[in-house]
Amino acid sequence: MELIQCTHWLQGISDRGVTYKAVHDPYSKMLIESSNETKKLFHVPKDKIVLVLDSVAHFTGEEA
Repeated sequence: MELIQCTHWLQGISDRGVTYKAVHDPYSKMLIESSNETKKLFHVPKDKIVLVLDSVAHFTGEEA
């Protein structure tokens, strides 16, 4: 997995991995390319957390 582009995100490090917090209302965008070169655009609601661990994005639904 490779992050191609993120708009309106805060990046951080936690004990679980790299975290991204959506900071734009109503959502932030994240474009991800998988190992088979497929690209997907995700719209994540404001204040939700995405955890990236071992090249896998986990859309936790947690609020920051």
